[in-house]
Amino acid sequence: MTLRHTSRQQGSTLLISLVILLMITLLAVSNMREVSLESRITGNLIEQKRLRNAGEAGLREGERRFFNTIKPPEVGSGCADSNVKRPCILNLSALSVPRDDVHNNPVAALNGKTDNANSRVWMPYRGSDLNNPTQIDKDRAVTWQTITVPAGEQNNEAENPEYGNMMRGVGTFYYETNSRALNKAGGETVLQAVHARLYTN
Repeated sequence: MTLRHTSRQQGSTLLISLVILLMITLLAVSNMREVSLESRITGNLIEQKRLRNAGEAGLREGERRFFNTIKPPEVGSGCADSNVKRPCILNLSALSVPRDDVHNNPVAALNGKTDNANSRVWMPYRGSDLNNPTQIDKDRAVTWQTITVPAGEQNNEAENPEYGNMMRGVGTFYYETNSRALNKAGGETVLQAVHARLYTN
């Protein structure tokens, strides 16, 4: 009687061990799916951070171009490919683009636009060394552009209240710089900064 009972237990032990093995396999498979999902999320976050850093570099270049200006740059000047020192101020009237559209969505507003002189709308990132232009890296492209920002003169609220100062290039001038970073996979980051320059002439 004891022998029969033992043989029946051996079959049920095999069945129980197969069920436990199946449960362990299912847990391992679900953990592998979690791990692969987490690695994709981590990779996306790292790429977003890299795009943001590249966009920041574009903003800094657009702002850096104003450091050596002794008077306000002319609108529409400095937007040629050969320009490596001066700021590029877009001439929005030549492009027939409203300023608010560029402020709200610069990529959509300026997509495919060129002015009569066929100047660049988005300037390429060249780095801080003027003699040796650099690139962020080969997998990302960074471009930037700058527009003027009204300082309230339309509503008689200008910060430069003295008559004629704005025309002489004296006072505080505001500029908006937009930067765009793209990667080969189609990821995009657009950043925007407003900076003020005081010209005293």
